[in-house]
Amino acid sequence: MPRIPIAGTPAGFTERQVTLGEVTLNYVEGPDHGRPLLLIPGQMESWQGYKQVLPALAERFHVFVPDVRGHGRSSRTPGAYSYNLCGQDLAAFLQQVIGQPALVSGLSSGGVLSIWLGAYAPEHVLAVISEDPPIFASIWPRIQQERHMAYGFQVAVDTLGGPERDLKGWLSKVGYPPPGETELRHIPGFIVSGLYGWTRLWQRLRPGRPYDIPLFSFNLRMGLMGLSEYDPDFSLATVDGRLSEGFDPEDALRRVRCPMLLLRANARRHETWGLLGAMDDDDVARVEALVADLKVVPVACEHAIHMLEPEAWLAAVTGFVDELEESGRI
Repeated sequence: MPRIPIAGTPAGFTERQVTLGEVTLNYVEGPDHGRPLLLIPGQMESWQGYKQVLPALAERFHVFVPDVRGHGRSSRTPGAYSYNLCGQDLAAFLQQVIGQPALVSGLSSGGVLSIWLGAYAPEHVLAVISEDPPIFASIWPRIQQERHMAYGFQVAVDTLGGPERDLKGWLSKVGYPPPGETELRHIPGFIVSGLYGWTRLWQRLRPGRPYDIPLFSFNLRMGLMGLSEYDPDFSLATVDGRLSEGFDPEDALRRVRCPMLLLRANARRHETWGLLGAMDDDDVARVEALVADLKVVPVACEHAIHMLEPEAWLAAVTGFVDELEESGRI
């Protein structure tokens, strides 16, 4: 794929805002070229995370991508982040902005929210596409047992939640445990210094612009942008249980009556750190047992499939919609 800039909107897309109750959601909307498609970014991601796939999607769908509350240019609501609240925001968005049933797709926490909409706003949803959702692993109290997942969110809270965001501290503390080792392997200090130096230089040269550093991969540039602008209380809500309060994933999955595509990224279990990824085999089996009309597609990459393997993501999504249309299920 050609290099995609973080700044700006793709051709044919317009950035707008809509007030829905207590929150204002920022979103982009593409041209009306078919069925409505709602894309829901994951935690620490804004609508720009989908920029690699938006041009191709716009040729076939009427695409809408909102920033979830606490992200991008949408409202910050410290102390009020939960799947139920975010789901209600998006249900109102479907009703008031899109105005007709839509295909709904989301990554990670956005994937959980796509399931929430299929379960609790079914009149607005044609089909659910859930991209590597931590549908069980991120739910309290299990997240306490998934040490690596909880650690990552806590690092974000500790380094980004103060008066000034300590991006260098975040880069220094994130880590991944290699197979057979109990200690996390962190980014080497000289690389941290280099990355941090690039971001500081970018801030001085282009103040107020998103991080878009030459030579960095799209997912790394998007990651730096997300870290620079989302509300870390969203991560704290994940760790302390507020995000999943009042949300029963089994009840939600059982209520999904429309067709559902589950995109599953790489994952493995570590003896010390628990789940490395969003879903293990048992989680997938639980989804399969609860959702009647389900297709599971594994993709050999890490968590953010639409950023890391955009062509594979597009093929899976459009192929799924083709199947539904050919079979008359939508």
